[in-house]
Amino acid sequence: MSVTFTADWRPATQFAVTCGCERATALAVPHDTYEAASVEALSAGPVHNALPGCAMPEICPEYPLHVHDVDPGGEFAPEVNLSERNASLLTDLLGFTAPETTGAPRPPRLDDGPAGDAGQLPAVDFLGRVLVALALAPEDEGLDGYWDGRHHLGDRRAGYLQLRLAELRDLAQWCVDRGRNVAWG
Repeated sequence: MSVTFTADWRPATQFAVTCGCERATALAVPHDTYEAASVEALSAGPVHNALPGCAMPEICPEYPLHVHDVDPGGEFAPEVNLSERNASLLTDLLGFTAPETTGAPRPPRLDDGPAGDAGQLPAVDFLGRVLVALALAPEDEGLDGYWDGRHHLGDRRAGYLQLRLAELRDLAQWCVDRGRNVAWG
């Protein structure tokens, strides 16, 4: 499972066919309807040429294309996708798991169950939390991966959390500039 941080949902104005790479998505030709974009995606077939701007052109042709919605401003809202394990670490750094002994209400956290797996905050509040976390969090030393039976629990390279916090800062600033909330789920 994973958790994606992005701008709060707005109805799409256009749709683009993409492999999922940020640059390929930005270069995609937008369609006015979901149906037109779906026809393009399906007509590409199971194997297609790498899309212009794709970050992984050697494997892009083997992956299916999907339809991505374009925001009302004609932009693609930035997204930060994390494994649930890393998202939980980041939400701790952002203060979403404040001690419950204070009696003060707290934002939802990922381990709250269905209601805590998703949420949103005003972008200014989210940006403030990210800036505090960037200033106070110790440098991420990383984590070695290990096997648990047949399952590998992946490693995390040194500095990973700071890199992701920087991406969340950019996302929050994008949302602040456009009057949008930051949402995750």
